[in-house]
Formats: sequence, C-alpha cells, structure tokens
Amino acid sequence: MRKSETEKRSSIGARIFLAAAVAGCLGCQGQPTEKITMSGGSLGGGWSAISEGVTSALRREMPGAAVTHEVGLDGANAAMVDSGRVQLGLLHSAMAQPALAGEYPYKQKHQQIRGISRIYPDSAYHFVVTEESGITSIEEIRQQKYPLRLNVMYQGSLMETSSRVLLEAYGMSYEDIESWGGRIYFRAYGATLDLMKDGRLDAIGFTVQYPETRLIEASLTQGFRVLPISEEAIQYVNERLGTYRSVIPAGTYRFAPAAIPTFADVCILIAYAGMPDEQAYRATRALHQNLDYLHSVHKALSRLEAADMPRMNLPLHPGAERYYREAGLL
Repeated sequence: MRKSETEKRSSIGARIFLAAAVAGCLGCQGQPTEKITMSGGSLGGGWSAISEGVTSALRREMPGAAVTHEVGLDGANAAMVDSGRVQLGLLHSAMAQPALAGEYPYKQKHQQIRGISRIYPDSAYHFVVTEESGITSIEEIRQQKYPLRLNVMYQGSLMETSSRVLLEAYGMSYEDIESWGGRIYFRAYGATLDLMKDGRLDAIGFTVQYPETRLIEASLTQGFRVLPISEEAIQYVNERLGTYRSVIPAGTYRFAPAAIPTFADVCILIAYAGMPDEQAYRATRALHQNLDYLHSVHKALSRLEAADMPRMNLPLHPGAERYYREAGLL
C-alpha cells in the first residue's frame, strides 16, 4: 500500500529530527559537565598570574569542568563568592574575619564563604615613611600631631583596612590626621612611589611579601624607613583582623638594618558554601596534587606546603575538610 504525501512528509521529518538529535548528543560529549568560575585579581598584577596558575591546576585534575577566572578585587571577592555568582575566589585571610562579621569594609555579613586552601603565606604589613619626613616611629605621628600625607591604597582593600585598624591601635583616625593638616590618599601603589619621590607624600601603608622589589628599586634614589609596630598594636590588629605577629628580617631592605616587628596574613582560596561537596573535594585534591606546578607559577606560591593548606581563619568547606582528613593533613 502506497503512503500518502502526509505520511511521507511525517516520516522524512521524523528521520531528520532523529538525525539532529543524535548529532546533538554526539556534540554534547565534548561539552563540559560543570562550570567553575574563580574571582581573582586585577589584570596584569601578581594575582592575575596566581589566578591563572590556580585555575590551570584545577583544570589538570577536573577535565570535565570548564574552569575560568575573572578579574576581581581582594575585598570584593568575598561578596562575589558569598552571593554564589562565582564558586571560588582569592582573598586575604585578614578580610575573611570582617566579611563573616559584617565589619568594615563590609556593610553586611557574608557567611556563605568557606575555605578551600591556603595559597601563599606571610604578606607582611609595611609602614614606610620617607627620610625627609623626619618620622622615626608611629607614636610620633600622634604625639606631634604630624600633618601626615599617607597613602593607604584602594578603599575597602586589605591594605587600606589594615592601615585603618593600625591607626586605631595607636589612637588615631583618618579624621585626626586630616585635622592636623595631613591628608589620606586612596591611590595605587605605583603612583605612590612617584608621589614620594616628588615630595608630595610622606608615608605609605601596604601589605606585601618581602622583599618588595619596587620599593627596593625606589630606594636607590630616595631614603626610606620601615617603622616597627608595637606589640600592643600588633595584638590589637590581630584580634580585629585575624592576622598574626610577624617580623621583616634584619637586612631585608638596605634602609632597614634591624628586624621590623609587624603583622601579616595569608592569601586563601575561598568557596561558596553551596558548592557541592564533591566539587570542593576535587578542587582541593587538584591543588594538593599539583603543588610542584603551583611552586613554578609565581614566587609567592613557592613556599606553599601541603601541611599548611588547611590552615586558615575561616571554616573549611566540608568537601575540602573531607579531602584533608583522607590525605592525613587534618
């Protein structure tokens, strides 16, 4: 019996649909089954290289995932991860405690962030003044009501938050300094060194791994001092930010022959609390199994040791905690 034209068209349409469906399924075989986005640092900076190194390590052990990183900012990364807009983010540990508590620079509590791994240690706070300022201690600024021209970096960043809390520890505020005729600047680090060279800035507060290369280069043509921080001030900052006591070793800088007591923190990788446990487990395993590769990515990562990976002032993601226990690191 001959098929009607309608039946023929229906049969042809069914074959075309089936062929398209099969082709679509074959094409899907190469598609990633999950997407993971990490919020890192600004373009061109050290965190940009570190971000790419971390995502590359994840890709090595998570072939079924599309792992990417996007431009971010230290303090803002906590809010991005907390909202679930990204699954992972780089953060200085000193920003984790204020983020959880909803303290400056955060306007609300960000309690959906969890720890995956420490990334690098010992970002030490430097309070650097020019020799021309005549300042030899932080106490003198308050005692003399010195009209200090101080750069604290971007508002809401780790560096600015650290400087704000440090001044509090010495009984000072931005408003005090400005009332004495000084000024607080929120400018990038590179511009700061130029301003100091031109005599338009007296001091800078920043957190960085030592020795800081650009500061060393600038010291070839200008005199600097790194001011020590009192034990009382260190304790105050540590309680507020979850930092820890540290020392910039004697001779780290030619203009700082003595050891400089200060505080420091670590860079950590955080995750959204809603990230599936198995995904967090595999991400943690990927970093642990690629330590040698991470050591080669950037000098900041060269001191990351397996035993230090779970050590941070933030609750671990359950998936990360499970991996560390299985690996004997907890």
